[in-house]
Amino acid sequence: MRTSGTLDADRLAQWLAERVSQDEGEPAGPVTVENLRRAGVGQSSETLLFTASWKRGGGAFVLRVQPEPDGIFLAPDAVREFRVLQGLGRYPKVPVPRVRWVEPDPALLGAPFFVMEQMRGSVPAGKPSIHVVGWLPTLDAGRRRRLAASAIDSLAGLHAVDWRRTHDFLRRDGDSEPDLAAHLAHTERWHRWAAKGRKFDIIDTALTYVLDRADSVHAGEPVLLWGDARLGNTMFDEQTLAVSALLDWETASLGPRGIDLAHWLIFDEFATTAVGIDPLPGYPGHDTIVEWYQRSSGVTVADLDYFEILECLFIAITLIRQADAAVRSGRIEPGTRMAHDNTMTQMLARRLGLPVPDLSPDYLKHRRPPTP
Repeated sequence: MRTSGTLDADRLAQWLAERVSQDEGEPAGPVTVENLRRAGVGQSSETLLFTASWKRGGGAFVLRVQPEPDGIFLAPDAVREFRVLQGLGRYPKVPVPRVRWVEPDPALLGAPFFVMEQMRGSVPAGKPSIHVVGWLPTLDAGRRRRLAASAIDSLAGLHAVDWRRTHDFLRRDGDSEPDLAAHLAHTERWHRWAAKGRKFDIIDTALTYVLDRADSVHAGEPVLLWGDARLGNTMFDEQTLAVSALLDWETASLGPRGIDLAHWLIFDEFATTAVGIDPLPGYPGHDTIVEWYQRSSGVTVADLDYFEILECLFIAITLIRQADAAVRSGRIEPGTRMAHDNTMTQMLARRLGLPVPDLSPDYLKHRRPPTP
């Protein structure tokens, strides 16, 4: 486990007993924790699953540990993610897991963490593509279309949240208005931190592109952003295909709605045409998703080409951090081209009119499906 503390069922049970007793206003009695295990998902936050029971209740829970300071993102904050989910609990049209408890003190695990209830449903996930493995290929074309429509409606519903009432705390560095300029300033700081003085030609060119053209972009009013909006972070009821939960809020922020919509579109491309895979029958294409989103939200999103480059840049920077982590762990050798030559830099190069790189062998290994 990545944390400096040692988490076992007994220590977690003791911590839970204190929290449940506070909630119920009386001693919870013995708390039993069972089936404590890693979830085996996610690339940033560590996620654990467990069941717990006490005198008056219990259930199945998820524990999310704050990433280390040298992880993928600047200033990771589990308490912040807890507050995002807590605020969304007031909006029934934006389904998210119910958060229960948060621990800002790193003493127990070596890092802050929070606990939420496990949700029931299925998530379209899998490498190398959700259009090849996982749940999505098991559905027929009509059900895939219904599933996608339900997901896009939920994204539009998220962007209708009155963030000034519940999520104003997400303003970055005291920004007077969480606009595109504030988002770009954060992206530039993050890029500088990730690159550590190294040159990444395609990524650096993309950053210059989005900075230079920002003043001409019609960004619209700021909304609450999911930050990692994609089908692979969406849980569905297997029977009705309604969205049961939107997952992974580590990078939630405030800004133009085009950021989330473009992120969704880029991940759809990343899972299909960018890697030579045909979309499954029934799954909507780029223009259909844009049409659905704009109809559901009642808002026309301008300059999507710009936002798609911005979101390719976002994902490319995460690959710099993932490559560095792989070098530190000894999984790949120093000097790797993984962060330079990958599917996302190929997508950026095509959009920017640059030479398209071949894929790095280390990147291909990184994207290889896990061994059954």
